[in-house]
Parts: sequence; C-alpha cells; structure tokens
Amino acid sequence: MGVLARDDREFTLIYSSNTRVGKHTLSYIQGIRDKVNAIDIAQTKVPDTVWAELAETMGMSVGDLVDKRVVKADDTSEFDTNDWLKIIQNNNEVLTQPIAINGKKTQQIVNPTDVLKFFNVDSAGLEKTMHTEKPTIKPTSNGKND
Repeated sequence: MGVLARDDREFTLIYSSNTRVGKHTLSYIQGIRDKVNAIDIAQTKVPDTVWAELAETMGMSVGDLVDKRVVKADDTSEFDTNDWLKIIQNNNEVLTQPIAINGKKTQQIVNPTDVLKFFNVDSAGLEKTMHTEKPTIKPTSNGKND
C-alpha cells in the first residue's frame, strides 16, 4: 500500500501556482469537476515519500519530475534522489508539469488541455471555431454518443 490515498472518485492535482501550466491545468480541471483535491506545492509541502511514490508509479525517477531548464545548476548529472527531493521541496517552480491522479492512474500533464483526456472529458458536440466567433455548443453527433 502506498502513502498516497487513491480513490476512483477522487481527483487530485499536484501543481505549482508559480508555473503557467500548473495554473492553467488547475483552471481546466476546476471547470470539469466539482470536487478536486488541488495541492499547490507553493503553499503546501508534499512529503518526500509521496514524491518517490509518484515517480515510481509513473516509471520515472524523482529527477524526471523536475524541469531541468528551471534548475539553477550547471550540471545535474551527479544528482541523486535526495538532491532532487531537496530541489523540489525548496523550489516549487521546478515542477512545471503538474501531476494528475485519479485512482490508480497517475500522469504528468505537459499541456493544460491534456488534463481533459486524463479525466475522460468528452468534448463531442463542441465544434471548433475561430477565436473571434462564438463556439457552437449544440450536439453535432445526431444524438449518438460517439
């Protein structure tokens, strides 16, 4: 049993409010779900064991959770798990890709709209239009659930 509580009815987003992708992903998920357990690591410390569990669940190392372009170090090749955990704990902006959790599913969100696919939001019936036009919100699938 892992440290992180997992429930198919619970939607969790671990993000940094100091990153663009984190803020936008939170906006998307709040628009599609009533109850979201949003954990802003800029405000709340996440235990090291949770970071390790998240990385392991996704088949990554803890260092893979970090955007190396944001890390203020010339060479990170010698960093170990403890080094990466310290970096995450002290520099929340290095988590540029928030982590979405739903039951046993865990995924880092690269693009804020990816969270819609992760949470199985059906966009059928929404016709894409130019940003200057009003969107078509009527069903376009002739009543079928495609």
